[in-house]
Amino acid sequence: MKIVLVGAGPRNLTLLERLMSYAKGITEPVDITLYDNFPIGGRVWNPDQDPTFLMNTVTRQLTLFPDPSVPNHAATATYGPNFYEWAITYGKEYVQRRQFINKEHFLDEIARINPNRFTSRALFGAYGQWFYERLGTQVPGNVILSYERKQVVDVKQTETQYTVVLDDDTSFIADKVILATGMTDSVLSPEQQTFADAATANKNMLYIQPTHPAEANLDDIPARQKVVLRGLGLSFFDYLAKLTIGRGGRFARDNNSVLYYLPSGNEPHIIAGSRRGLPLHARGINQKVKAGYKPTFFTNKNLDKLAAENNGQLSYDAFFKLLQKELEYKHYRNTINDFGITWPFNADHFMDALAESDDLNTTARQFGVAEEYIMDWQRILNPVADVPDEVEYSDFMMNYLTWDINDAYKGNNDAPYAGSFDMLRDIRSVIRHYLDAGYLNADEYEKFLQHFNPFNSLISVGPPILRIEQMRALIEAGLLTVAGPDLKVNVQDTHYIVTDSRHNRWTVDNLVEAHLSALSLTNTDNPLLANLRDHGLLSEATYTRSDGTTYSVGGTRMNKDTLTAINVDDQEVSGLFIWGVPTEGWSWFTTFSPRPDISDKNLIDAENIAHTIFD
Repeated sequence: MKIVLVGAGPRNLTLLERLMSYAKGITEPVDITLYDNFPIGGRVWNPDQDPTFLMNTVTRQLTLFPDPSVPNHAATATYGPNFYEWAITYGKEYVQRRQFINKEHFLDEIARINPNRFTSRALFGAYGQWFYERLGTQVPGNVILSYERKQVVDVKQTETQYTVVLDDDTSFIADKVILATGMTDSVLSPEQQTFADAATANKNMLYIQPTHPAEANLDDIPARQKVVLRGLGLSFFDYLAKLTIGRGGRFARDNNSVLYYLPSGNEPHIIAGSRRGLPLHARGINQKVKAGYKPTFFTNKNLDKLAAENNGQLSYDAFFKLLQKELEYKHYRNTINDFGITWPFNADHFMDALAESDDLNTTARQFGVAEEYIMDWQRILNPVADVPDEVEYSDFMMNYLTWDINDAYKGNNDAPYAGSFDMLRDIRSVIRHYLDAGYLNADEYEKFLQHFNPFNSLISVGPPILRIEQMRALIEAGLLTVAGPDLKVNVQDTHYIVTDSRHNRWTVDNLVEAHLSALSLTNTDNPLLANLRDHGLLSEATYTRSDGTTYSVGGTRMNKDTLTAINVDDQEVSGLFIWGVPTEGWSWFTTFSPRPDISDKNLIDAENIAHTIFD
């Protein structure tokens, strides 16, 4: 049996272990080949990328090995160290004997590694390479394992097999093909094409289209000139690091541990903005070892009960009301744990009253909780609304970032806000249960995508505190200006004209799309996905509203249990699997790496694919 894994990132690496474990149970020869035009680790975790780019998960919460929390049907499983454990046991020796481009930086990171902090994405890629080599020492006698640094550009279905075409025009026959292509680029939108055309026509203008920051060439952005970064999400912080640390600048702390910036003089002046005008919330200092937050109200049981009471349906509003109660309950529990405050009530009575309440904020006010401690959702989701026009947006932003930093330093379990927000990472399986149980019609699912996804992104998938501290330090140093909400860019003559809702206006020559491409099978720029779409083997998820109109979500459809692709005729394509980011929208929240000891979805999906192949 010939098995082809397209993509050498974390998902297919975890699958590789499962396939080998299953192969031990048969006598048939099994040939497994990984294909990726990046090194083992893949595009996001490429060990050769700029090591200033940080991951978004602490080291102890990353793994590539299965663990006992994930049931499996194979006779064996290869257990091993998580990322942090690897770094402190095998990491230094492994890096020293390999010729990594970032060798010295990796050794520096490993010497200072902490289980509750963040390292470079490149170092996690080195862990991926070690993992692959570790599996290579345990290959069963009936298995051939290989990796080729080539791109698969087409897969054509025959009667029972597939013809796989590589970027060097060679082809071969495979029995099973598994796609884990990760985040791919899309064709430019009409607006983006206008910006690109303007830069092509005018030598003084520079445009960097949406791409992975590690692959963006920022060298042509002149020192001291203005550059606009469009986007304040995770990619924005990568660009911020590249344009400051990457140009010789340094950060340091004063006697009060406040971060400040020492410029090199090679930095541009950065103007950054987005539709919302806010960066994502900082991730709280990690206080969690294995088990995360256990919800009191927002549980599968309570969701099922509410649905049963409503003829098997559960609206988005009902879902969010239950989730909101959980968030507020956690917020107030953390808030009253401040022993420096003399609270005017018995804590036990207060928490019991909150548990019975349908409006926790009102109950908190009735108990005498001061307004500054009330969980004001308007203030959380749209703090800009209360900023008067006469107040400088930079002053507001400095105060906002300081509040966010101070809260996040209290920890992702204990902080009144960061501790509540981080809870969303621990209850993703409950959210997926709600989405997969059939409780939502197309109208309600659209509401979920439009309202919950931005909410979740803002409060629970933000950067490390360090990145928010760096942002504040750069504003204070006069090198970063954060635009107000509703950032807009137009081309006028031979310049980009940038405006925001607070009547600011900038004329610039350098524009960077500081975000990744919008996910869309229809508009993908990836040749393999485009060809599979055109062959009809992959299909984009489309939903029909109650009024008969339709909408598409961009993601590719597959059987959510077996991960088998679903074609344009609504039929499962036997032997063709797709998982991860390309299915976003059909699946929910696919941009995460495997986490140990929590029955991780990536590890479960890997088990299900392998079981389907060998069943």
